[in-house]
Amino acid sequence: MNIPYIPHTVTRRLKAVHEGGLSRIRFSLHLLVVLLVIPVAAFAQGGSPFDNGFTALQTLFTGTVAKVASLIAIVVGGYQFAHGEPGAKKSLAGVAAGTGIAVLATNVLTWLWGV
Repeated sequence: MNIPYIPHTVTRRLKAVHEGGLSRIRFSLHLLVVLLVIPVAAFAQGGSPFDNGFTALQTLFTGTVAKVASLIAIVVGGYQFAHGEPGAKKSLAGVAAGTGIAVLATNVLTWLWGV
């Protein structure tokens, strides 16, 4: 049986392809593991993936933003009242009601609809 002669350059190319193939397979396996593990970690927190974002928005709007906006409205209403603007008492009453609703919005929702 005659074994065909394979030039040295061909064996080098085959070896390079074989080694490159292993690194590609290894990379593909790592990528597959990462793609399978990340969603599991994301859903491990429980609930919808949007819950964390919406909870953060709720905290932001009923916390920092509501308090700063209420402070600005109280200051503007105070200036109106101090300078005798017509309707200043009415606007201060609206500021007081709006501030209470904005800062205590989650309690108002619970009180109205039991949410």
